[in-house]
Amino acid sequence: MLIVLFVVVLFYVLEQHAAYHSPLYGAELEWTPRKQGLKDLREWAAQKAMEEARRAELLRNLNTEKMVVLGRDIVHGRGLCFNCHKIGEAGRGTQGPDLVDIGARAGNRVAGLSDVEYLAQSLYEPDAFTAPGFRPTMVPANGPPVGLDDLEILMVIAYLQSLGGTPTITPNTKLSYAAESAARVQ
Repeated sequence: MLIVLFVVVLFYVLEQHAAYHSPLYGAELEWTPRKQGLKDLREWAAQKAMEEARRAELLRNLNTEKMVVLGRDIVHGRGLCFNCHKIGEAGRGTQGPDLVDIGARAGNRVAGLSDVEYLAQSLYEPDAFTAPGFRPTMVPANGPPVGLDDLEILMVIAYLQSLGGTPTITPNTKLSYAAESAARVQ
Protein backbone atom coordinates (compact mmCIF):
# COMPACT_ATOMS: atom_id res chain seq x y z
CA MET A 1 0.00 0.00 0.00
CA LEU A 2 2.82 2.38 0.86
CA ILE A 3 4.48 1.70 -2.51
CA VAL A 4 1.25 2.48 -4.38
CA LEU A 5 0.90 5.76 -2.49
CA PHE A 6 4.51 6.61 -3.24
CA VAL A 7 4.04 5.93 -6.98
CA VAL A 8 0.87 8.07 -7.12
CA VAL A 9 2.62 10.96 -5.37
CA LEU A 10 5.65 10.56 -7.60
CA PHE A 11 3.54 10.74 -10.79
CA TYR A 12 1.71 13.80 -9.48
CA VAL A 13 4.99 15.57 -8.64
CA LEU A 14 6.48 14.69 -12.03
CA GLU A 15 3.35 15.92 -13.82
CA GLN A 16 3.43 19.21 -11.91
CA HIS A 17 7.16 19.53 -12.56
CA ALA A 18 6.61 19.00 -16.28
CA ALA A 19 3.76 21.52 -16.33
CA TYR A 20 5.93 24.06 -14.59
CA HIS A 21 9.08 23.55 -16.65
CA SER A 22 7.86 22.52 -20.07
CA PRO A 23 6.53 25.31 -22.31
CA LEU A 24 4.86 22.72 -24.57
CA TYR A 25 3.13 20.83 -21.79
CA GLY A 26 2.28 23.97 -19.81
CA ALA A 27 0.79 25.70 -22.87
CA GLU A 28 -1.80 22.95 -23.28
CA LEU A 29 -3.14 23.41 -19.76
CA GLU A 30 -5.61 26.06 -18.67
CA TRP A 31 -4.02 26.23 -15.24
CA THR A 32 -0.35 25.71 -14.50
CA PRO A 33 1.66 26.34 -11.37
CA ARG A 34 3.51 29.09 -13.25
CA LYS A 35 0.28 30.93 -14.16
CA GLN A 36 -1.08 30.46 -10.67
CA GLY A 37 2.21 31.65 -9.19
CA LEU A 38 2.13 34.83 -11.26
CA LYS A 39 -1.50 35.43 -10.28
CA ASP A 40 -0.60 34.91 -6.61
CA LEU A 41 2.37 37.25 -6.96
CA ARG A 42 0.20 39.97 -8.53
CA GLU A 43 -2.39 39.55 -5.77
CA TRP A 44 0.36 39.71 -3.13
CA ALA A 45 1.82 42.87 -4.71
CA ALA A 46 -1.63 44.50 -4.85
CA GLN A 47 -2.29 43.57 -1.22
CA LYS A 48 1.13 44.90 -0.19
CA ALA A 49 0.47 48.19 -2.02
CA MET A 50 -2.92 48.48 -0.31
CA GLU A 51 -1.34 47.83 3.10
CA GLU A 52 1.31 50.48 2.44
CA ALA A 53 -1.35 52.99 1.35
CA ARG A 54 -3.42 52.19 4.45
CA ARG A 55 -0.33 52.59 6.65
CA ALA A 56 0.52 55.95 5.02
CA GLU A 57 -3.06 57.15 5.65
CA LEU A 58 -2.87 55.93 9.23
CA LEU A 59 0.40 57.80 9.80
CA ARG A 60 -1.05 61.04 8.44
CA ASN A 61 -3.86 60.94 11.01
CA LEU A 62 -2.13 59.15 13.88
CA ASN A 63 -2.29 60.65 17.36
CA THR A 64 -1.75 59.39 20.89
CA GLU A 65 -5.36 58.28 21.38
CA LYS A 66 -5.32 56.21 18.19
CA MET A 67 -1.94 54.76 19.17
CA VAL A 68 -3.45 53.56 22.45
CA VAL A 69 -6.30 51.82 20.61
CA LEU A 70 -3.98 50.25 18.03
CA GLY A 71 -1.55 49.23 20.78
CA ARG A 72 -4.41 47.53 22.61
CA ASP A 73 -5.25 45.59 19.45
CA ILE A 74 -1.63 44.45 19.16
CA VAL A 75 -1.38 43.43 22.83
CA HIS A 76 -4.69 41.56 22.72
CA GLY A 77 -3.91 39.88 19.40
CA ARG A 78 -0.86 39.71 17.20
CA GLY A 79 1.56 40.63 19.99
CA LEU A 80 0.95 37.26 21.67
CA CYS A 81 1.28 39.04 25.03
CA PHE A 82 -1.50 37.07 26.72
CA ASN A 83 0.43 33.85 26.23
CA CYS A 84 2.53 34.90 29.22
CA HIS A 85 0.87 38.01 30.73
CA LYS A 86 -2.55 39.06 31.83
CA ILE A 87 -4.16 42.40 32.58
CA GLY A 88 -6.37 41.93 35.60
CA GLU A 89 -8.89 39.30 34.55
CA ALA A 90 -8.02 39.50 30.84
CA GLY A 91 -5.55 36.95 29.54
CA ARG A 92 -4.42 33.62 30.81
CA GLY A 93 -0.67 34.07 31.20
CA THR A 94 1.13 33.42 34.44
CA GLN A 95 4.75 33.23 33.21
CA GLY A 96 5.02 37.03 33.17
CA PRO A 97 3.78 39.67 35.57
CA ASP A 98 0.23 41.02 35.52
CA LEU A 99 0.30 44.25 33.50
CA VAL A 100 -2.58 45.90 35.38
CA ASP A 101 -1.48 49.45 36.32
CA ILE A 102 1.87 49.03 34.52
CA GLY A 103 1.49 52.61 33.30
CA ALA A 104 1.65 53.80 36.90
CA ARG A 105 4.48 51.44 37.93
CA ALA A 106 6.77 51.60 34.89
CA GLY A 107 8.61 54.79 35.85
CA ASN A 108 9.64 53.31 39.21
CA ARG A 109 10.73 49.84 38.09
CA VAL A 110 14.36 50.56 37.20
CA ALA A 111 16.32 53.45 38.69
CA GLY A 112 17.26 56.02 36.08
CA LEU A 113 14.69 54.89 33.48
CA SER A 114 11.52 56.80 32.67
CA ASP A 115 8.32 54.87 32.08
CA VAL A 116 8.84 55.08 28.31
CA GLU A 117 12.46 53.93 28.56
CA TYR A 118 11.52 51.06 30.88
CA LEU A 119 8.68 49.87 28.64
CA ALA A 120 10.88 50.18 25.53
CA GLN A 121 13.65 48.21 27.21
CA SER A 122 11.13 45.59 28.30
CA LEU A 123 9.95 45.15 24.72
CA TYR A 124 13.28 45.39 22.88
CA GLU A 125 15.48 43.63 25.44
CA PRO A 126 13.24 41.85 27.92
CA ASP A 127 16.07 40.08 29.75
CA ALA A 128 17.66 43.40 30.83
CA PHE A 129 15.28 43.54 33.81
CA THR A 130 13.08 40.73 35.02
CA ALA A 131 10.25 41.44 37.44
CA PRO A 132 10.84 39.87 40.85
CA GLY A 133 9.39 36.38 41.10
CA PHE A 134 9.56 35.68 37.35
CA ARG A 135 12.08 34.00 35.08
CA PRO A 136 13.38 35.68 31.92
CA THR A 137 11.25 33.99 29.25
CA MET A 138 10.05 36.86 27.05
CA VAL A 139 11.40 37.24 23.53
CA PRO A 140 12.15 40.67 22.01
CA ALA A 141 8.96 42.11 20.52
CA ASN A 142 10.80 43.10 17.34
CA GLY A 143 12.09 39.57 16.77
CA PRO A 144 10.39 36.29 15.91
CA PRO A 145 7.72 35.13 16.47
CA VAL A 146 6.07 38.52 17.10
CA GLY A 147 8.11 40.77 14.77
CA LEU A 148 6.68 44.18 15.65
CA ASP A 149 8.19 47.21 13.93
CA ASP A 150 9.24 50.35 15.82
CA LEU A 151 5.92 52.13 15.24
CA GLU A 152 3.95 49.12 16.50
CA ILE A 153 6.17 49.02 19.59
CA LEU A 154 5.41 52.71 20.17
CA MET A 155 1.71 51.85 19.96
CA VAL A 156 2.13 49.05 22.51
CA ILE A 157 4.00 51.44 24.83
CA ALA A 158 1.18 54.00 24.48
CA TYR A 159 -1.35 51.33 25.44
CA LEU A 160 0.74 50.08 28.37
CA GLN A 161 1.14 53.67 29.60
CA SER A 162 -2.66 54.00 29.55
CA LEU A 163 -2.96 51.13 32.04
CA GLY A 164 -2.94 53.23 35.19
CA GLY A 165 -1.04 56.15 33.74
CA THR A 166 -1.20 58.85 31.10
CA PRO A 167 0.14 58.07 27.62
CA THR A 168 2.87 60.47 26.51
CA ILE A 169 3.88 58.63 23.34
CA THR A 170 3.26 60.37 20.02
CA PRO A 171 3.96 59.22 16.46
CA ASN A 172 7.08 61.43 16.60
CA THR A 173 8.52 59.83 19.74
CA LYS A 174 12.03 58.57 19.06
CA LEU A 175 13.30 55.63 21.04
CA SER A 176 17.08 55.50 21.06
CA TYR A 177 16.70 51.94 22.24
CA ALA A 178 14.95 50.99 18.99
CA ALA A 179 17.95 51.70 16.75
CA GLU A 180 20.41 49.98 19.12
CA SER A 181 18.30 46.87 19.51
CA ALA A 182 17.40 46.59 15.81
CA ALA A 183 21.07 46.10 15.03
CA ARG A 184 21.25 43.28 17.61
CA VAL A 185 18.15 41.46 16.34
CA GLN A 186 19.22 41.47 12.69
